[in-house]
Order: sequence, then structure tokens, then C-alpha cells
Amino acid sequence: MAIRSHVSTATVSRILSGALAARPETRARVLAAVEDLGYRPSGIARSLKRRATGTFGLLVTDITNPFFPELVRAVEDAARELGYAVILGNADEDPEREAAYLELLAERRVDGMIVASSGLTDRHGRWLASAPLPVVLVNCALPDGSRPAVLTDNRAGARMAGEHLLALGHRRLGHISGQPANAAMAERLDGVRDAIGGAGMAAEALVVMEGDDHVTGGERAAHDLLGACPIITGIVCYNDLTAIGALRAIRARGLRVPADVSVVGFDDIDLAAYVDPPLTTIAQQTARIGRHAIEWLVEILAGRDAGEDQSGEPFSPRTVRLPATLRVRESTAPPAKPA
Repeated sequence: MAIRSHVSTATVSRILSGALAARPETRARVLAAVEDLGYRPSGIARSLKRRATGTFGLLVTDITNPFFPELVRAVEDAARELGYAVILGNADEDPEREAAYLELLAERRVDGMIVASSGLTDRHGRWLASAPLPVVLVNCALPDGSRPAVLTDNRAGARMAGEHLLALGHRRLGHISGQPANAAMAERLDGVRDAIGGAGMAAEALVVMEGDDHVTGGERAAHDLLGACPIITGIVCYNDLTAIGALRAIRARGLRVPADVSVVGFDDIDLAAYVDPPLTTIAQQTARIGRHAIEWLVEILAGRDAGEDQSGEPFSPRTVRLPATLRVRESTAPPAKPA
């Protein structure tokens, strides 16, 4: 290109970078050579010079769960608005694959990383303790709070779900929990128990059955739950996929939703409004979670580990719990025979 435009390579570089106010005819020759040769600047070379790639890594544990694609979109939208691109890795709930992605994204010199996981393992903790780049956690947090984390107030949200059923008159509740490895599992179970205790009811008023976070596990657990305690009239589910499975099991037993059994989910995935009946659920602020995580990474890169997001919420403390909202739809109603 320098030969074609009859200038030095240094002059070409300075004209293309805007660092040289060249004579119009010289600039025109260089730009003509660029077009003729189909030249494209090397992103790698520019990133090495700037020591920044303009990219963030995003690692999710299970892309098949609709909550995570919605989160991916929220993260990408927020990143694009701030001039960043996002490289996505799906761990597919495979620890080995997840570890490989963590190393790969770091090797690709992304400027920062978001790890959106249902639960953190010891391996996560070891990697995060010496991570060579800024990391913000989403949907999970380290026990010691040593890495910034953005998540929903799971306990308060689940309590809201339990209180909703109790306010409708239900007095015998079931809860289909998530897998024990999930960070939110214990928090959501505690939230439902808080609702039971807050109503002055005995702990035995709640029957708990473990699910697997997916439709099939929710269906199986609901069968087991109603088989063990047929007088249950309201079920709080770990997430919306679990709740959809519970709807299937209730119908398979010849019961109606909500006339015989009311069901509440958690997440408010898009599908929740379209199942039959539309699902009452606890809505996470997915868009705000994604934006908050991106803005926090940008703050860290700018040397500011505190501040405010666009809604005015402070970035500190290091673990931010955003409030959830009850979305009442047609899967909940007063019990047919009030207790």
C-alpha cells in the first residue's frame, strides 16, 4: 500500500490513524490504495497498541434455560451502547467445558468478563482468586464477596410468592426446589419458609420436594409432591421451567390449575405469559442485571470500583441484590375449598 501510494509505511499508518494532517493529494492517494487493495486494519494490532480489545467475555452455564438467553441479550445490548462487543461461551453445565472457556476468554485478552452461573464451585473460586482480568458475577456470588456480583434478592422474591398464595387463602403449600448446587436454591426455600413463619403457621404447612431446574424435573417433583400430600393447594416453584413441569403433572393427575392447585414460578421468562394458564411468577429484572454488570465492568476498567448505574443505584457494596416483582397471572386463585 505504501508503494502504491508512493509514501512511506509510517505515513500510511499516521494518515489511517488520523495522527497526520497530510496534504489532500497525499491523503487521497493513500485512501485510493486502501480501497483498491481491500485493506482492513488489524484489530489484533490495534488492541496490542491500545492494550484493550473493546470486548467482554460472557460465560453462561446453561443456554437452554430461557433465563440465560434473555440475560445474554441484556448484556449485549448494554455493551453495544457503550462501544463494546461480547464473546459468548456456553458451558452447558459441564465443569470441564466451563474451565476451558474461562482460560480461553482470558487468553483472547478480553477486557473483562461476566460469569453468569447457577452456582459457583471450588474450581470457580480458585480461578477467580487469581483471575488476570476484571470479573463481575451474575446470578451468583462468592461467599466472601471478593468479586463484584449482581443478582436478584432471591429470598425476598420467594417470600413474596409464598405470601401471595397465603393471601389467597391457601394453607397447605408445596415447594419444588432447585438442585442443591444452585446458589439460589437455599435462598428461595428460605423465602417460602419465611412466608409460612410470618403467617404464624407451623413448618409442617410446607412440603418440599427437590427438582432439577427443568421441565422434566418439575413434572416429576410435582407428581411426588401431590402423591405425598394430596391436600396441597398451592405450589411455589424454583423457576418457571419447574413450574411449567408442575402444570403438566397437575393436569396428568386430573386436577385443574388454579381451581384445584395454584402454581407460582420464578424468573418471568417470556414463555411464562404464554403457557396455559399464563403463569404467575416472580420477575427478575433481567435487563437491569445485564446493564448493571456491564456498567460495573466499565467502572472497574476506568479505575472506579464504585459509582452509580443509569438508574441511580449504587454499585457498592460488592454484592448487589436487585428487588424482584410479583407478576400475577391466571395460574393462581383462591382455593376451591378455603381451609
